[in-house]
Amino acid sequence: MSQLMEKELNLNDITNISSISESFSHAGQDYIFSHIIFDENVSRHTAEPVRFKGITVVVVLKGSVDIMISSHTYHMDAGTITVMGPNDIISTSKSDSSTVELYTLFLSSELLAGVNFDVNIINPRYIIDHDPVLRLNNDELRLICGYLHLLHQCAVNNNDAPQQLSLITRSIGRNIVVALMYQLAFLTEKRHLLACVPEPDEHRPMRSRKVNYVHDFMRLLHQYYRKERTVSFYAGQLCISPKYLSLLVREVTGRTAAAIIDQYVINEAKNMLRFSGYTIQQVAYKLNFPNQSAFGKYFKHITGVSPTSFRSN
Repeated sequence: MSQLMEKELNLNDITNISSISESFSHAGQDYIFSHIIFDENVSRHTAEPVRFKGITVVVVLKGSVDIMISSHTYHMDAGTITVMGPNDIISTSKSDSSTVELYTLFLSSELLAGVNFDVNIINPRYIIDHDPVLRLNNDELRLICGYLHLLHQCAVNNNDAPQQLSLITRSIGRNIVVALMYQLAFLTEKRHLLACVPEPDEHRPMRSRKVNYVHDFMRLLHQYYRKERTVSFYAGQLCISPKYLSLLVREVTGRTAAAIIDQYVINEAKNMLRFSGYTIQQVAYKLNFPNQSAFGKYFKHITGVSPTSFRSN
C-alpha cells in the first residue's frame, strides 16, 4: 500500500478524475459528479487509498468492484450503492477483465455545513454499526440515478450560467443534494424497519430527545476522538452525567458509549498502521496516548493483537 496523504483531499484535489470519466461536472466548491467506465481492456485497476474531506457516494451500474473502506473490504456489484464519510479511507480495485460502470458523487464538507438537513431522521444504530453497501431494486436504482443526473445537469448549467444566475443554480443543486440525502435516509431506514420489530407507541415520544443526545454525542466523537477517549469528556460537553449518557447511548444504539468511542479510535489506529508511514510511536502520539506502551496495551486489549502484529499481517 502507498502512504496515505496526511492532508485530507478536497474537491480541487480530485478533479483529475475528469480524465478517466465518460461525463464529469464540478459544481464550484459544492460537489463533483463523475460517470466512469473501466472497460474489458483494463485487466486490473486499483485506486490509491484516499481520505476525502466530505461525503462520497458510489453507485455501481455494471460489473463489480471491491471497495476497501477503512481496512474492511466490501464487494459491490451492479445495483448497489455505498455512502462513505470523511473518516473513511477509501480504495477500489477491479480484479477481472469485465466492464465496470459506476457513478461517483463527492459532496464537500463546506456544502454539508451549509445545507439544512435534519440529522435526527437518521437512525444512530445505522451510523454506528452498518453494512455500508446497500442493494437497490430497479425502481430505487432509477430514482437514485435520476438525482445524480439532475446534479450533473445542474452543475453544467451553473458553469454555463451568467454570474447573476449562479446563486440560483447553486441553490438548486444544494436542494437536490438535500433531497438525495433524505432519499438515502429513507431507503436505509426502510431496510432497518423491515428487519426490526417497531418500537411500542408509548416509547416514541421520548425517542426524539434521546436521539438528539446520541446524535450530538456522535458529532462530538467525530470531532474529538483522536484526542479524547473518556465517556466523561463527552458527557461534560453535553452537560449531562456520564452514567446518563451511557444509558441513552445503550438504549438508542444497543451498544455502550465506551465501546463506540473505542471503535472510532481503533478504526483510526488501523488506518494509520496500515496506510501511513508513521511509526507505532508516532501513531500513539497522533492518537493522544502518553506513550507507545499504553497505546500497544489499548490496541491489543480491543483487537487481540499487537500493533506490530497487525501491521505485519
